[in-house]
Order: sequence, then C-alpha cells, then structure tokens
Amino acid sequence: MQRSSQIQTSLSSKVAVALTGLGLVGFVVFHMLGNLQVFEGPDALNGYAAFLREMPIVLWIARLGLLAVAVVHIGMAIQLALRNRRARPVAYAVREYRAATLASRTMALTGSLLLLFIVFHLLHLTAGLVDPSFHIQVDEGGHPDVYGKVIHAFNNPLYVVLYCAGQLVLGLHLSQAVSGSLQTLGLEHAALNRLFKVAGPAVALFVVLGNLMIILAVFLGLVRL
Repeated sequence: MQRSSQIQTSLSSKVAVALTGLGLVGFVVFHMLGNLQVFEGPDALNGYAAFLREMPIVLWIARLGLLAVAVVHIGMAIQLALRNRRARPVAYAVREYRAATLASRTMALTGSLLLLFIVFHLLHLTAGLVDPSFHIQVDEGGHPDVYGKVIHAFNNPLYVVLYCAGQLVLGLHLSQAVSGSLQTLGLEHAALNRLFKVAGPAVALFVVLGNLMIILAVFLGLVRL
C-alpha cells in the first residue's frame, strides 16, 4: 500500500512539473515574440510595453500567476530529484549513457543556472538595478524608453556574453523539457514519437535563435538608436 502511494505521489509530481513546465515554455515563446518588435523600431517596442502597463490589474495577475507556476515547477522538480536520489543512494560505479542526451542528463544543472539567469535578467532589464549607468527616459509618446534600454544593454560586451550564455542554457533546458513533458502527460504514440522527440529541440531552437537575433543585431549595430 505504501509503495503504491509513493508511486502515485511520484506520478502526480511528474505531471505537475510537466504541466507547469509547458506553461513556462508558453510564456518564454510569447516573451520572445514580443521582444522581436525591437526590429520594428522604438515606437513598436515602447508601445507594446506601454500597452502591457496600461492594464495593471491584468499585468499583476499574470505576473503573480507566472510566479506561482514557477514556484510549483521548481519546488516539485527539486522534490523529485531528492526522491530519486534517496531511492538510489549509491551512485553507479560506471555510467553508460546510451539513450540519454546531454540535455536530459543536465536538467538539474541547467535548471539551476537558468533560475540564476532569470533573476539577473529581472534585476537588469526589468528592475534596472544591475546597470545604474542607464537612466530611465521617455520616448516622444511619453512612454518609458524600453527600446533605448535594450540598445544600451546590448552595446555592452559583458552583457552580450552573459545573455548569449543564458540562451545556451535555456536552449538545453527547453530541448529536454518540452519533449519530456509531452511524454510524461502520456502524449506518446508510436506514430508520433518522432514528432514529440523533435518538438523540444525545435522549440528550443526557435526561442534561442529569436533571442540571439535581438542581442547580436544590437551589438553589431544593425539595430540602433
């Protein structure tokens, strides 16, 4: 009975991690698509940011909801990792990785690094606490100059390196997270296995390339003030 209860709890935790993970993936894709408006100029990006701020109740509900999803995802993932470690307290003398990919073997590491990167990103571009050299300005429409902040940030080689490294970590984590979540939720079929297997890398590549385009376009002067 106890063994059955433990298995049920473990399955419930895996489903929770999968569902919250897919929710976070959806936000990451939406966030990247919104930021791509930097290529349309300051009016587009600043207008997009202003549009979000003009709905404070909706914005804060979304933020708090996203925070709750992230807390559940991280908490359950840590719980699962600790449970797996307790179930196998003695490590294998020799590890043979046949089917496991680099992304799947490093999920705990990339997840931890990704959390640090997200905190840094929020302190940097959202709160503006990391780089005091940029003073918040407003554009011609009276909106906060988000476009100018992005241009200022990615003209600094240090931030370019940090953000590019963050994208590599994000890509590795997404690559396994999407495919693994679909399989955990039972969305697996002999005819669709190949599709689900490439879904993670495809989403990861889409997001990472989109973000890198922004970073490198600014750094190379293709997008400027």
